Amino acid sequence: MNKTLIIAEKPSVALDISRALGGFTREGDYFESEDYVLASSIGHLLSLIAPNDPKRGKWSFTHLPVIPRNLN
Repeated sequence: MNKTLIIAEKPSVALDISRALGGFTREGDYFESEDYVLASSIGHLLSLIAPNDPKRGKWSFTHLPVIPRNLN
């Protein structure tokens, strides 16, 4: 059975979404329904970088898509 993953900004938003959509049961740190798994993050998943960032230099559309290097 395939389910769709929903990632909420924070746990309180996940709770609000689960209540709004209905049909979810809490499974520890996440919620699950027949069609969805609803999880939340803590902290930022992405960060924005200014186009003229001194470390990265200027960019243009020829540089897209931007794929981050492995930080491990």
